Amino acid sequence: MNIVNKLTWRQLMLNKKRTLVTVIGTIISVAMITAVSSLGLSFLDMLRRQVIAESGEWHVLYKNVTMDQVEAIRKDEETQTVILSRDVGYALLEGSRNPNKPYLFIREYNEAGFEKFPVHLLEGRFPAASDEMVISRAILDNGKVDLKIGDTLTLDIGRRELIGAQERTYLEQNASLARYGGEVKEHLTRESVRTFTIVGIIGRPEWEPTWAPGYTVLTFLDEDAMANGAAANASVILKNPDGRLFEHARALAKSQGISEVSFHHELLRYSGVIEDDEARGLLFNLSAIVMTIIIIGSVSLIYNAFAISVSERSKYLGMLSSVGATKKQKRNSVFFEGAVIGSVSIPVGILAGLAGIGLTFAFINPVIKDMLGISADLFLVVSPLSLLAAVAISVLTIFISTWVPARRASNISAIEAIRQTQDYKLTRKAVKTWGLTRMLFGIEGDLGLKNLKRNRTKYKATVFSLVISIVLFLVIAKFTSELKKAVVMTQAGINFDIVINIDDASKAELIAEDIGSLEHIKDFSRIDSLYLMSPVEKEKVPDFLKSRVQDASGAYAYDAYINVLDDASLKTFAEEVGADFNKLKDPSRLSGIVIDVVTYKDMEKDKYVEARVINTRVGEKLNLAYYDSESDSQVQLESLEIAALTDKVPMGVLNLDPGTLSVIISKDVYDRLVQGYDRISEHVDVSLYMTSDDPLRLQEAIEEYMINTETGFSVYNVYLNRQKQEQLLLLMSVFTYGFMILITAICIANILNTISTSIALRKREFAMLKSVGMTPKSFNRMIYFESIFYGIKALLIGLPVSFAVMYLMFNVLGGMFDYAFTVPWASVAVVIVSVFLIVGVAMLYSSAKVKKENIIDVLKQEII
Repeated sequence: MNIVNKLTWRQLMLNKKRTLVTVIGTIISVAMITAVSSLGLSFLDMLRRQVIAESGEWHVLYKNVTMDQVEAIRKDEETQTVILSRDVGYALLEGSRNPNKPYLFIREYNEAGFEKFPVHLLEGRFPAASDEMVISRAILDNGKVDLKIGDTLTLDIGRRELIGAQERTYLEQNASLARYGGEVKEHLTRESVRTFTIVGIIGRPEWEPTWAPGYTVLTFLDEDAMANGAAANASVILKNPDGRLFEHARALAKSQGISEVSFHHELLRYSGVIEDDEARGLLFNLSAIVMTIIIIGSVSLIYNAFAISVSERSKYLGMLSSVGATKKQKRNSVFFEGAVIGSVSIPVGILAGLAGIGLTFAFINPVIKDMLGISADLFLVVSPLSLLAAVAISVLTIFISTWVPARRASNISAIEAIRQTQDYKLTRKAVKTWGLTRMLFGIEGDLGLKNLKRNRTKYKATVFSLVISIVLFLVIAKFTSELKKAVVMTQAGINFDIVINIDDASKAELIAEDIGSLEHIKDFSRIDSLYLMSPVEKEKVPDFLKSRVQDASGAYAYDAYINVLDDASLKTFAEEVGADFNKLKDPSRLSGIVIDVVTYKDMEKDKYVEARVINTRVGEKLNLAYYDSESDSQVQLESLEIAALTDKVPMGVLNLDPGTLSVIISKDVYDRLVQGYDRISEHVDVSLYMTSDDPLRLQEAIEEYMINTETGFSVYNVYLNRQKQEQLLLLMSVFTYGFMILITAICIANILNTISTSIALRKREFAMLKSVGMTPKSFNRMIYFESIFYGIKALLIGLPVSFAVMYLMFNVLGGMFDYAFTVPWASVAVVIVSVFLIVGVAMLYSSAKVKKENIIDVLKQEII
């Protein structure tokens, strides 16, 4: 260690408090970088394990392959495991008490299938031969059929065929039992007869739709039977899945004559493999923005710490110059300090980041599992590559943070440093203030502003710190909202757990009353839907919809779905969107709520779009008409006044395509609207929507009601679909808000560190002011006004920069999502209040410590 480094080390040891502040600031920065990378990896790992638990572990699916094609797939260099499966067909389940599930659905797996697909064995064992099967527990609990291990079943196996269709139509497991007017409109064909012995009982597979008409039973796939020409599906687990797998799989399928190949995009996405170049570019750009934000925040925190450190040590550096130290030696002194700080801070910061995330996971794991009902735990995942990246970014951050202070240190002359004049600009122009400042804030405000102008270096460092904090917070707040909006736009928008479609509208009132009284219902809504048409004037049609065909009168023909809500649901929705419920109920003045904003996917541009579908205002009229098949003409109905426009949808109403209007009205308005048009009521669809605290039990209760009353309707339990949607939204919120908390913490640490150190370095200045008669009250006023000046200057710079970065991020997302740019004004308000609050608290706290100093001792103090 050379003499300059020894002196630097001594200075670090003599000024333990300043050194500790710098070390803590660097540790926070390194911990944040480590925490963010670990947080992202851990969430991706949990999502990947959850997908495997729900839909199995596989990457590529080759459909309808022969045994020769299977062998070719197995021999492929990229293949690790081949899972074979085949849907055998349906068989009648004798004794099933569930009228919506009269069948057994038979699927075959090879040995790998039982291992890699989410099949949970409750009793017995898995099949090992083609004449053995495992049955779903739901057959016993839901179907009320008395079956047990050891029983033998002889089944007539066939396919579900729709009765009355013009062409032969076969139905799959995702299609509910075909029932119209209370009668079943399908039957089973007979293709084979097989006998099975029950060897085990499994839980109901999660991939089985709750409305599926067949209970799942699994048997063993005999590959020898496939040699006779039978086809199966081959799900493949790859050795090292990467971006090349899509092209490779399609090339393999083409070479082997396989007509259909698909990919497990959800699992691949969470493994970092994305086929869409635009989506991959979007992910890369967003990641670049986030990492840039992290690095900027880290650099600002560490830079300020080193900049203030150099300012405080300027006299010491000047003394080095006076005894012959070169520019290079002084510069290297600062670099050496950075190396010492980094050698301590980086290991501690990495450990602190990992420990913080690990403890966070330990606390939120039970909450996430309870709220979302997911099976996968959130584990701390650390990869050597992420740690190396954290170290590299931290080293780079410290180097960047020390570069400018080091150059500044090398240029300090001995006389300037010893006299401490390099930070002070005492020209008349430099410290000139407006007369308005003294009028508004008095002599204390004028003096405070002069102090800031005189000490520009520390003033700029503090303002820079505040600006960076403002930009970081607002950009991350916008990033969070944009990410959630993107997730919402890609989802189906399901806002209910169970839907019941009633075939016979005459029985709707009774069924709604009976089912609405069942247990486990949280929210309940009845919607009568009527399809009409709405001719809209040209000037009210957005440009992107003007390619639609005009009708004879020159208006644009929109589809209009009239949704009639029950009074309780309508009142809740009206309050949510700010509409007058009493007005909506008034049949003498027909009015309704129009959903004028829809989200859809533009297939031509391959992007998700949020758009306003009609340019109209509250109070204007909406024309309505229906098609009369007897007269082969449109019949004009009474116009409907628009009581409110909204982008919200009530439970049971889904976001529709552009060119379609969803209108919400009351039963009273509906009765008046269709009065005298008897044939309209024939086209009304009645549905019941509900959310539940136990959807499966509620479904069982509904099916029990159906059995006892012999009433015909269809039940769809979409709870799992909705749960999956909410899981993704909540997990995304946890991730983004966790990231936001980290950013907020580093911003506050940045501000407190900068201001408290800056105030501490002004001890002699404050002592001088007190020595010439400044009272404690005036001193507090001066500090108060300085806080205001700091906040105003930081906001004047920080807000425009934040808006610019937000718009840049918005344009990055524009590749896949199209919606209007908005400013998060709530976050802006939080920032404005927080800036003044944090600056004020920091300055008052720091100045309170300075007040305790003895004036004479401080004036005599030498900084070495």
